[in-house]
Amino acid sequence: MFEELVKVEREVKFKAKKVWRHSNDGYRPKIITIARFYPFMAVGTKRKKLEPEVEARCDPKELEILAKELGEGIVFEKHEQMTKSSVPQPGLAIRVQEEDKYEKLMIYAVVRQSIRNPLIANRLKDIIKNLGGYEAHYWASIFKEIFTRTRKRIELFRPAKAFKTLYHLA
Repeated sequence: MFEELVKVEREVKFKAKKVWRHSNDGYRPKIITIARFYPFMAVGTKRKKLEPEVEARCDPKELEILAKELGEGIVFEKHEQMTKSSVPQPGLAIRVQEEDKYEKLMIYAVVRQSIRNPLIANRLKDIIKNLGGYEAHYWASIFKEIFTRTRKRIELFRPAKAFKTLYHLA
């Protein structure tokens, strides 16, 4: 009976960030969106300030489409962001109840940040949907461990390359 009252959800939040990129005529600002993956959050309890398990550059629309394709147990929360930042923040949060779907979203975001070709990104989406539970858990735990240890997104590119090589995406 206690298990029915307390649902455990995982959450994906998005944060926009301004970065400076080099172009032909000097440096220009560019806005990127970072997906932050937060672990266990019990529904109905006070929210503590948690550190994200993994951060990856990912378009919220792409992650939302994949989440809808993964099926039930995923809730989308859209809200207005009122911050003091000069960068407009995306007002989307994805709440996931099942761990394997959460891990699949995480894998997609981490690997997708190293892919430029949209055709390969579509193949990645198909591979992610067909991943088994053990495979998803294996890759997600690798990404979590590396990000927890280093706290740098760039360090996730090497295991993402291993994923792409294994599944013939590179």
